[in-house]
Amino acid sequence: MSGRPSAGPPFAAVFFDFAGTLFSDRALRDVHLLQLRFIAEAIGSSASDDELRAAYRSGMARAYREVASAPKYLHRTLFGAAFRETAVALGGAIDGETVTEAVDRQYLATVAAARVRPDGIDTLAALRSASLHVQLVSNIDDEQLEPLIDQLGLRDMIDAATSSESAGSCKPDPLIYHAALDKAGCPPAQVLFVGDSLTHDIEGPAAVGMRTAWLVADAKPGQTGGARPDFVIDSLSEVLEIVGARGDVR
Repeated sequence: MSGRPSAGPPFAAVFFDFAGTLFSDRALRDVHLLQLRFIAEAIGSSASDDELRAAYRSGMARAYREVASAPKYLHRTLFGAAFRETAVALGGAIDGETVTEAVDRQYLATVAAARVRPDGIDTLAALRSASLHVQLVSNIDDEQLEPLIDQLGLRDMIDAATSSESAGSCKPDPLIYHAALDKAGCPPAQVLFVGDSLTHDIEGPAAVGMRTAWLVADAKPGQTGGARPDFVIDSLSEVLEIVGARGDVR
């Protein structure tokens, strides 16, 4: 763990991003590839797996410009646009029914294959034992968030969950952070926000007064751009040291 001393009041709450933080989305690359193959089959493309992934990166970039520039949006809309643009990048086109099926498949595959990071459950348990408020704050639709919480066994490990859909606001728009703070019942200075996205989980929370921990388990430390996380961590268990909690984390 690296970071500057945690100046400020004692922590009363820890907010966690979900995908990429409590579970690794990199570990889902193979099951998500199946949806790209589904799109390729729908348009009669024989693209290789590498070409499919490249087309998806291009498609998602276009979808972000098209959809995610707004302060709120459904992620079903974002992923639908990404799959539609993926087909275009592959030289074809898919209809609305195929877009819907691709997103349905993606959501089901994510719920079935996601696994909490090895130290995740013990970290959450230790935070709860230390009487800290534990909350998920995620850019995700409720139709995916709720089954993921159950599938990962997190229902009794958290105090609350705030989705972008329920908040009517997507990170880094400030409204989603304020919605989470209302549930926690504490000022932002008493919250540690933990996540893997510099924009969503560091710059956004810092702008409303939270302290931040950047998880680099799936990223390259040091490449922070203009963001300044208070802490840089390699594993979730390091959160316990930051907030002064104790726990047996394996």
